[in-house]
Amino acid sequence: MQWLEEGRPAMGALTDWKPWARSSLLFTASYSRPGGGFRGGGKVARYALGRDYHNHLGRRLQKLGRRLREDGELGRFRAVVDAAPVLEREWALEGGVGFRGKNTLVLDPARGPWQLLAELIVDRDWPRWTPTPPAASCGSCTSCLDSCPTDAFTGPWSLDPRRCISYLTIECRGVIPRGLRPLMSDWVFGCDRCLEVCPFGTGGEDASETWGILPALGRWSLEDLLQVSEPDFDQAFEGSPIRRAGWAGLLRNACVALGNLGRGAEALLGATNHPEWLVRGHAAWALGRLGIRAPLAALLDREPDPRVLEEIRASLDQKGKS
Repeated sequence: MQWLEEGRPAMGALTDWKPWARSSLLFTASYSRPGGGFRGGGKVARYALGRDYHNHLGRRLQKLGRRLREDGELGRFRAVVDAAPVLEREWALEGGVGFRGKNTLVLDPARGPWQLLAELIVDRDWPRWTPTPPAASCGSCTSCLDSCPTDAFTGPWSLDPRRCISYLTIECRGVIPRGLRPLMSDWVFGCDRCLEVCPFGTGGEDASETWGILPALGRWSLEDLLQVSEPDFDQAFEGSPIRRAGWAGLLRNACVALGNLGRGAEALLGATNHPEWLVRGHAAWALGRLGIRAPLAALLDREPDPRVLEEIRASLDQKGKS
């Protein structure tokens, strides 16, 4: 997560990033919808079940910016959708979009945490909007803190991202810590746990039609996913946030999920021959979790990568899934 440090100067002053910037227009979009994932198990965060919100919202903001420029309302503009060194969450709080939840997210009293933020940065001074702050708060509720499977919250409004399942399944590019793997259930991309238990937004309008559903989710099981080639991965997840995890990363996550689900032995054995060491290593862990020891021991004589060998030896020492 070095981008946080790299973007710190611009976060302090918008003009340090875009010297021509004068105002920022804030937009939100709901993604409230039923949960989902791969066929037969393998949960995916709800924002990633369909089209990529970066592209969808980005195109809409680009269209708006061009229209405003044609009308003479601005000259230069930049559409921003969760991929720029700006403090959009703080802007949302200041703009009255919601209040700061104990899970660190912006909570809308009506839509809860199921909302995306986007901005249109412009080169004109627009009137400052100072809305009435929302008359709501978390109060004494700690549902989000109490429900986190990996204890990623160090307290209210404080998150250790290194323990967050969303970080582990998306941003983490290497080995997932062994102690956290059993706690991840079958999440393979992101995690919605602290959103699902939030009392706010439980009756939000279903936005499934807006965002659609990725065909690969209904077509593939986790076992199928372990046999997907890199070109097929790129094609299947084109235009999807899931592509951010990368081919090896998503298959690594699938191995962990199968180990926690207690199934997929044949597919996991096949994954011990995968070209990516990251997949082989986590497949070995999952096999150990399933209590499959003899095939694991046989791998010791032919596995060339010391990182995978370490996983195999540790897996042989562990007990099967309880």
